[in-house]
Amino acid sequence: MSITYKIEIDNSKIENFPELVEKAFVSAMEFGKAVVKDHLEALDEELMLSRDTKKYRHKGSRKTAVKTKLGTIEYSRRIYFDTNEKKHVYLLDEALNPQNIGLFDEAMCKRIEEMICNQSFRETASSISENTGLHITPQTVWNIVQEMGRTEIENSKKTPQNKGAIESKILYEEADGDWLKLQGEDRKKYGASKEMKIGIVYDGVRHITQKNGEIRRELDNKAAYASFEPAGDFRKHMENMTASVYNTDEIELRVKNGDGAQWIQKNDSCNCVCVLDEFHRNKKITECVSNKEIAENLRELLLQNRFDELLDCIEAYINSTEDERERAKLQELYSYYSENKEALAGYYDRGIEIPPTREPGIIHHANLGSMEGNVFTIIGNRTKGRRACWSVNGGNNLAALLCRHYSTAIPASSETSVVDTVAESPLSASKAPKYDGKGYEFYGNVTIPNAPSFIKAIFASKPLSDLNF
Repeated sequence: MSITYKIEIDNSKIENFPELVEKAFVSAMEFGKAVVKDHLEALDEELMLSRDTKKYRHKGSRKTAVKTKLGTIEYSRRIYFDTNEKKHVYLLDEALNPQNIGLFDEAMCKRIEEMICNQSFRETASSISENTGLHITPQTVWNIVQEMGRTEIENSKKTPQNKGAIESKILYEEADGDWLKLQGEDRKKYGASKEMKIGIVYDGVRHITQKNGEIRRELDNKAAYASFEPAGDFRKHMENMTASVYNTDEIELRVKNGDGAQWIQKNDSCNCVCVLDEFHRNKKITECVSNKEIAENLRELLLQNRFDELLDCIEAYINSTEDERERAKLQELYSYYSENKEALAGYYDRGIEIPPTREPGIIHHANLGSMEGNVFTIIGNRTKGRRACWSVNGGNNLAALLCRHYSTAIPASSETSVVDTVAESPLSASKAPKYDGKGYEFYGNVTIPNAPSFIKAIFASKPLSDLNF
């Protein structure tokens, strides 16, 4: 079977080329919607004629709609009463996908997720509206992001049913925090800002040779997790995320790198070798010691791993100074180093056996210190600046999508799409806007072969129809 469309185009004059291109674009979108609509309804008719009439009793037709990059596609499909299951069903929905057809298809949700990791809600809505046949608002984008983020968070709270597929004898873990500005009721409750905890895990470092000959370091099988939640919950969900990626039973050595914050390193249940991040370790001397000669002396002791001498030296400087402010800063430095004394040395300087990486010679052992860059890349670059303020829930939801976007490892549960778990009831066409795009009318003359397989990709997920758009 084929579907033929007849087009008549007036080429008598072209006064405005951009306007012509815009009309052609909108016409193409309208044409695509007509193709999909006709294929769906033709397939629905074929299913009606070939159905088991004793099992499925025809009960009329119902209108519905789906939002795709072509725009909002409205169509009708027949409803049947299943005499065996004693329930109403849509054979077209079942033929396309076991789940129901909803408002936004999976391709559009993924497109929005990809864009929101680099753009604001307003910019994302504008890009979608300008470059597809779908007109959406920033509020619509916000609603989709919140629902997808909530689903991702719920998945992270569950203990993985399957072990992670990646087997490595060594695992690196780094964590840090980033303070984000709050808004509304959360600002009243928590103050002007709140720390978002961020963690990453990876199994080593790859050295990628660039075209100019320079070497770029790339973390292998990186997975990230971030949220505003308390330390105990964060560690639990971080471990769930790790277990969904890595087979933790095969890990012989875990190395944790942090800045000395209690929520990172003060964890009695941690079976890791804890390391104080070198950047923060050295930065503390710069912050607390104003005398350049003394600072250089302390750095030398730190570099040589002479930690007992380092602490004795700081204590001697404390006792010798009469300046109260300088004494307080030196006391702060002494407390920082003494509390983290066991973590001052690098894991490779402790005489412990370091197992090989997953692919020796290709994946290298890490020197640690990647967290600062990842804090900016994963969270800071998108959530800070432009006077951005967040609610706790909104920040958590966006952070969940950002972590998934910047993770290179694939969780064992990734077969289930985030949008698969949202809403199940189909939408009626009455809930869809009367038009998408510019509503340009057109005529065409093209023959399209019957190919319902490409339509199935449009409906690859359960709907987001429980959202208010």
